[in-house]
Amino acid sequence: MHCVWLIITNPESRINLAFNDLSMEKQFDFLSIKDGGKAESPILGTFSGDALPPPITTSGHVTRLEFLTDHTYTDRGFNITFTTFRHNECPDPGVPVNGKRFGDSLQLGSSISFLCEEGFVKTHGSQTISCILKDGNVIWDNAVPRCEAPCGGDLKAPSGIILSPGWPELYKEALNCEWVIEAPPGYPIKIIFDKFRTEVNYDVLEVRDGRFPSSPLIGSYQGTQVPQFLISTSNFLYLLFTTDKSHSDIGFRIRYETLQLQSDHCVDPGIPVNGQRHGNDFYVGALVTFSCDAGYTLSDAEALECEPNFQWSRPLPGCDALCGGYIQGNTGTILSPGFPDFYPHNLNCTWTIETSHGKGVQFTFHTFHLESPHDHLLVTENGSFSQALWRLTGSTLPPPLSAGLFGNYTAQIRFLSDFSVSYEGFNITFSEYDLEPCEDPGIPPYSTRKGLQYGVGDALIFSCFPGYRLDGPARVVCLGGRRRVWSSPLPRCVAECGSSVTGMQGVLLSPNYPGYYGNNHECIYSIQTQPGKGLQLRARDFRLEDDDVLKVFDGSSNKARLLGVFTGNELLDVTLNSTSSSMWLEFISDSENTSKGFELHFTSFELVKCEDPGVPQFGYKREDKGHFAGSTVSYSCDPGYTIKGLEVLTCLRGERRAWDSPLPLCVAECGGAIKEEPAGRILSPGYPAPYEHNLHCVWTIEAAPGSTI
Repeated sequence: MHCVWLIITNPESRINLAFNDLSMEKQFDFLSIKDGGKAESPILGTFSGDALPPPITTSGHVTRLEFLTDHTYTDRGFNITFTTFRHNECPDPGVPVNGKRFGDSLQLGSSISFLCEEGFVKTHGSQTISCILKDGNVIWDNAVPRCEAPCGGDLKAPSGIILSPGWPELYKEALNCEWVIEAPPGYPIKIIFDKFRTEVNYDVLEVRDGRFPSSPLIGSYQGTQVPQFLISTSNFLYLLFTTDKSHSDIGFRIRYETLQLQSDHCVDPGIPVNGQRHGNDFYVGALVTFSCDAGYTLSDAEALECEPNFQWSRPLPGCDALCGGYIQGNTGTILSPGFPDFYPHNLNCTWTIETSHGKGVQFTFHTFHLESPHDHLLVTENGSFSQALWRLTGSTLPPPLSAGLFGNYTAQIRFLSDFSVSYEGFNITFSEYDLEPCEDPGIPPYSTRKGLQYGVGDALIFSCFPGYRLDGPARVVCLGGRRRVWSSPLPRCVAECGSSVTGMQGVLLSPNYPGYYGNNHECIYSIQTQPGKGLQLRARDFRLEDDDVLKVFDGSSNKARLLGVFTGNELLDVTLNSTSSSMWLEFISDSENTSKGFELHFTSFELVKCEDPGVPQFGYKREDKGHFAGSTVSYSCDPGYTIKGLEVLTCLRGERRAWDSPLPLCVAECGGAIKEEPAGRILSPGYPAPYEHNLHCVWTIEAAPGSTI
């Protein structure tokens, strides 16, 4: 940026500029003030950084301010008050920040006094300034005072205010401030926290009951959690405020006062933050006890006693959210350490919750904000955090969680934080509940379940879809006694490499179906149905790689008739029928790519007929009496051909509906003897196919007696 301001007043006046605040990137961002309205006017001053300059006075009625910034870091900037005054007057000195002014005359010879507000001290300038004539100029003889909150001090006044350095702005970095408050002997000191807010984990105020850093610690405070007031047991209080070199906050405003001892009782001891007081009698010998809100632990459970010197026997205790613990009870609260302030770094806190016999514990989350993913909460019920039930992080409020289901009636929570960012943490309540029902265990893939009740003794029965094998128990029971879990893990339904199936219908699946089958499989599937029935096989899904095959045999082994060898998607839209009650399949995959495999469905049918046996080439059916059990089909060959095989085929009875012999063949032979045939035909071997080499065929034809050829 390049910003220009022009201040123009009456010609008989001059201009005074007073810096209230200045903070700019040093050596890169600048503010220039010039004695006149032009860019080339004389420069009264050029400023950068955060050092607050003294007031600047112009020689005329015009001044020019130029502000230049570069492209990188920025800061608060500046706050300047300007006033005008006549030539026979001093410029208006203004009122110091955190101070008061007495006197308004600016005329030559007049004086003005200043006073810092309570809690602030003069760190620069003079308490009184006078308007004088010096070297022909009308000026103030001293600088206006600066009022700042000091870093420590010895305080002996009967009352006063302690402020964090920089108040009411953010306190400064890398502070180490010590205050010692001293009262007359025998008089205790009371401090009241009007305002308190520091950076959690880094910026801390210690309060000790005495005058030394080794005096008994009353409390160490950070964030926003401070008591309403504290009272010493001696006539000294020691306060130490330390800050780191990074972030800061608004700090604190603390009032202190010397207490006038009562003639018949002790003063009110106060109430701990996040706690309660029990007892309102403060006479000598009276006891006062304290308790904490849910989730907090009392730092000192011993009662406070009002002693004969009208002072309490010990300081007010505190209520702290501790790092871990052992909790017994049917309800309770678990808080992150320091809650509701930000939790500390590098925590490893474990809480163990023990519930009543037969009970579980339910956690309800009211506040949850952790640094994700580094800071996290682990919940388990068997003491093993390496396999926790839940791992929680981030700022999303978790749903209610249940634990303690496995009969040991304990649940554990572990909180881990790292060395960097932290947030407000968590507020968790827990309560017991009856462990009567088991949880719904779900249904394994490719299975069905019978049973809808999950109470003690109730059983669930699982069965797999056709083609899958049940791996594990088919029946699980919700156990009673000390446990509220199912008797065993749920079974699995798996498609295996091969199976032996008996039934009227069913399904065959490739290994891992519907996932891809593996390499180098040799799987055998055997199907058996009732005697007198055949098997029909269809593919609902069939996807094999080209070098992977499925062989189907018409019988109970691979010695039976081969019905076909299939690969790719060749079996789709194909129906295979057996001639008996058995079928044998072999699935073979190689070491290369795999595919989804197959889903084959089979059904049985009555074996009433044999299949049509067909007609041999160069032959014909001489007689066909049907294809039922026991019926026959007779064959003959065309002239010149000789039948090889049985001329009559019979449809078998019993389990198979198959012909008792293969279809015969009609062949043209090399030579032969023909007797008493009235007519006939002679064919060369293999006719009409070409005859073979090196033949020597002889046919003899013998006519009936009395006949010639």
